[in-house]
Amino acid sequence: MRNFFLSLALAVAASSPVLAQDNLQSTIVKHLKTSRDFCLKVAEAMPDSDYSFKLTPAQMSFGQQMTHLSQGMTYFLSPFSGEKPHPGKPKSDSKADVIEFMKASFDKAIDTVSKLTPEQISKTYKDSGETATGADLLIGMLEHNAHHRASAEMYLRAKGITPPQYQA
Repeated sequence: MRNFFLSLALAVAASSPVLAQDNLQSTIVKHLKTSRDFCLKVAEAMPDSDYSFKLTPAQMSFGQQMTHLSQGMTYFLSPFSGEKPHPGKPKSDSKADVIEFMKASFDKAIDTVSKLTPEQISKTYKDSGETATGADLLIGMLEHNAHHRASAEMYLRAKGITPPQYQA
C-alpha cells in the first residue's frame, strides 16, 4: 500500500509542471484577449485624422505605436516556431487599416499561444545572445503590449480624449 501512495505522489509531482504550464498558457490567452479588447478600444478612441500625431518629433506617431505593439507579438512568439519574425504591417497608416492589422495580429498571437505545448513554454530559447524561457517570452509580450498601450493613452490625453477605462 505504501508503494501505491509513493507512486501516486511521484505521478502527481511529475505532472505538476505540465499542469502549471497548461495553467500559464490559459492565463496568457485570457490576458491576450483582454489586451486585444482594450488595445482596440484605445485605437478606436483616436480620430483617424490624429493617427499621425506625435507627442514629440522623436516619438512614434499614435498609429505607429499601435502598429509597433501589434508587430511586437510576432517577435516574442517567433522563437517558438524557430522562424525569423516577419511581422508585416498595415496596408496604410489609416485608422481602419491599423485597426484591421491589430485585430489580425492579436488573433494570430492568441491562436499561436493556444497551440503551444508545455515543453515549448518551459524550454529555454536563445536569440541574439539572449536567453529566455517560453514563459519569459509570453510574459514579456504582455508587458510590451501594456507599455505601448499606456504610451498611446498619453497621446489620447494630449489630444483631450479620455482613454477608455480598463476592464479585466
